[in-house]
Parts: sequence; structure tokens; C-alpha cells
Amino acid sequence: MTEVETRLKSLQLHSDPEQGSPYWIELFKNSPLNIADVAENPLLLPPMEPEVLRNHPLEYFMPKKVIQQHDYLITGETSGFSGKPIMTAFSATEFRAAFVTPFLERAAAVKFPVAGKWLWAGPTGPHIVGKAIRAILKTVGGFDPFTVDFDPRWYKRLPENSISRERYFNHIEEQIFNILNTQQVDVLFSTPPVIRMLAAKMSETARQQIRGVHYGGIALDYTEYQQFKTAFPNAVHLNGYGNSLFGVFLEIDFTAAGIEYSAESKRVDLALVNNADGKIVPTAAGETGQVMLSRYDESFMIINMLERDIAVKTANGILNPHTEKKYKQVKVLY
Repeated sequence: MTEVETRLKSLQLHSDPEQGSPYWIELFKNSPLNIADVAENPLLLPPMEPEVLRNHPLEYFMPKKVIQQHDYLITGETSGFSGKPIMTAFSATEFRAAFVTPFLERAAAVKFPVAGKWLWAGPTGPHIVGKAIRAILKTVGGFDPFTVDFDPRWYKRLPENSISRERYFNHIEEQIFNILNTQQVDVLFSTPPVIRMLAAKMSETARQQIRGVHYGGIALDYTEYQQFKTAFPNAVHLNGYGNSLFGVFLEIDFTAAGIEYSAESKRVDLALVNNADGKIVPTAAGETGQVMLSRYDESFMIINMLERDIAVKTANGILNPHTEKKYKQVKVLY
């Protein structure tokens, strides 16, 4: 199925007057646009505002047909770092396509030790990432990840450089080392601040035993990434980019210019665009643009949602996604 055919199939379902989703039924009912034309050129529609998703229940965006099928639907929320969290849902097949298959395919290509014993320090819910890591490990078999529940929303609410924030991070650190000091751990998965702490406090022998490091949560720059590779010299290192609404795109290259991520997907369009005189225009390879994502799933359709991040378009994806003002602090994953 071509990209246009994929978009048209999703548009036909979501706009169907009997079986579609209320949001898209109403939008096309009051629009002169033809869905076939939108499938050919999604930029005919204006950017979809996050506030719309924040202020309505899931059922407003989900086709009646999908809800009536009574299949198990997986819910998840965005981080809330840029405003009130947004909730979405995936069918089991869509969830696998969004979060499991991309990781496993890239992991196989770079020989990431997926089947090892993982230590996951991050949110177990309602963020999607905790559900994703368990789905990945269920696929390959072995142990459920050793888990430390790190709530980034609460951590962010605590004043920077405060005793309360320090105590909360110390609480996370203590739990992590309780695991590391008693269990065999092959793979670390956490945010750069946690990996930074581990690089500083784990013994050299312990760091050499780590075979894989997977990063999520915030952007990572070249200098620090290189430091992590040095700190864990026997590990395969792998970053991901994406969020709970759309899925994940995996690192495909790492150079002094930054980290490059694949933009390949059969269900999500990842584009870089610029606003030229009020008109959204796609960027060319080598140009910098704002990240814009569209999702064409049966359970949920989002078209032309602009993210805060900017990046450089490459032949195979995007390079160095980040915000202009807060490069390392910004939440860019899950």
C-alpha cells in the first residue's frame, strides 16, 4: 500500500458519517475539501492544535467502528512538559508498529543486546514508554525489566536545585543501586541525567559489564553522548526520538553534527516544515525546519501537528531535533 493509499484508507474510516470519529466527521462535514485531495496533499488542512486533543475524551477522535469491536486498546499520555498531558489510544497491532517493531528492527541491525537483563529507570505509567519496554521484552523472552518508577512530572514540579528535588533523585539513585549491587544487569534504559549519575558513580568494572544503553526522556548532545560511550565502552548505545502520540524513530547515525534519526514509517509522516508567509512549506534536505507529525491509524488519526522541536532534514530522516532555547532540558521522547 502506498503512502497516499494509507492516508486515504484512514481518512475514509475516520470521516465516515456512520462509523467514523466525531471530530473528523464534523471537520469534513463543514469543509469543502475532498478527502481524496487531502490524502494526496495533507497540507490542504491547517495544523491540528494540541488543545483540541487536550479538551475532549478519547471517543471524540476514535471511530465508532473501532470502539464497537471491543478489541483491547492501549492508552497512553504525553509527558505534560509543554502543557496539560494529552491522552491517546492504540490497538495492539498499532502499538507494536509504533513502539516495538521499530526498536527491534534497529536493535537487530546494530546488534543491541535486547534479550539481556534490563534496568529501566523511568515512568511506568501513564507514559507509554513503560508499556513499550515490557512489550519489547515479552517479544524476545527472558526477564521483565528491573524497574525503578521515576515520575518526571513530579520531579519537574520540584524547584530546581531544591532539597526536595535532590531528595527525590537520591531516592531514585538508591533504588537503582539496590538493583545493580545484587542483580546482573546487561542493559540500562533511562534519561541522560540518570545515565550521567551512573557513569559517575558505578565502578569501572561494573560499567564495563554493561552491554547496552538505551536513552529516552530528553535531548542528548554530541559531547555528552561521546562521554557516555567512553564511560560504558563495551555497550551498544541507541537513542530514540518520538512521543506517546505517534511512536518512536530510532537513531541511525551519530557524528559531530549530532544524532540522526530515521523518519521511515508506514503509519506516521514525520516532516520538517517552515512557515512562509502563513503557509506551511516542507523543507529540503540540509535545511532546518520545525517538526510536524501526522498519524494515520485506524484507532486514532492526527494530521499536521506541529511539535516544539526543530531539526535538520537529511536524506534518511532528521538530524539533531531540539528546541531553540532549551537544548538539553526539553522533553523530546515519550
